[in-house]
Amino acid sequence: MKNNALIRIVITYLILGGTWLLIGSQFIGWLDRQYPATDLRNLYYLKNFIFLIGTAIAAVIGLNYHYSSLLNTERRYKNELIAHEKQLNDQVLLYNTVTRATNDVIWDYDIANDKLTWMSGYKEIFGHEDNEVIHNSFWAMSRVHPDDQARIIYEFEKIIKTKGNKWKAEYRYLCQDGSYKHVFDRGYLIFDDSGNPLRMLGAMQDIDVRVKHEEQLVAQNEKLREIAWHNSHEVRRPLSNLLGLIPLLKDSIGDQETLTGLVNFLEISAGELDNAVLKINDQI
Repeated sequence: MKNNALIRIVITYLILGGTWLLIGSQFIGWLDRQYPATDLRNLYYLKNFIFLIGTAIAAVIGLNYHYSSLLNTERRYKNELIAHEKQLNDQVLLYNTVTRATNDVIWDYDIANDKLTWMSGYKEIFGHEDNEVIHNSFWAMSRVHPDDQARIIYEFEKIIKTKGNKWKAEYRYLCQDGSYKHVFDRGYLIFDDSGNPLRMLGAMQDIDVRVKHEEQLVAQNEKLREIAWHNSHEVRRPLSNLLGLIPLLKDSIGDQETLTGLVNFLEISAGELDNAVLKINDQI
């Protein structure tokens, strides 16, 4: 852009200068023919002097206009750059806020160079350093729980070979302190112009609290089922015995010996029922 402006200035200078010199010389030549006895050499000096003054003034005006335009353009670009920088900062702030709110860790895997880069949040969630770059070891999945490694490697290889767009999986990931956290990982595959997998951008979400809460609910439900089983079997059996003894007791009021035997059996059934209730209370 600067070269084009300079070329235009030079061309304009040559055209105007050449025009002035040509017309001036012809005019002085005409005067010399009209007044042959007059010495007109000073007119040539005057012509050249006017040309120099005019050239200097034109150059100052042209350069002033040119550099004013450049200055205005620079100011406009600077204002646009400031606006874009502010917009970028706002987007980065929004991105960081969203990742913190969702417990997401953003990662970038360069498939061609087998390079995995972790973004912000990696240290907060797992204890490892932020912006960590892992070379030539992504496919080992060394920080994935050993019981989950084979499955995750297979699923990742499958999405690469089939050239799918989206990948997601749940597994356990190693923290810096040696513990494991349950995570929900998903990625988006990017291809080059030839359709070959180029890189994958992903977001790993910490779902450890949710998974452990679900496991706790499963354990509680299992305990409730066990209590329900005891209620339907261990409680119902002695209760059925008690219900069956009531009519027998009514019929044996005059028979002391039979009544004594039934009372003893009643005592045993009541003891069994009491033990069943105590067992259920302990489980609860």
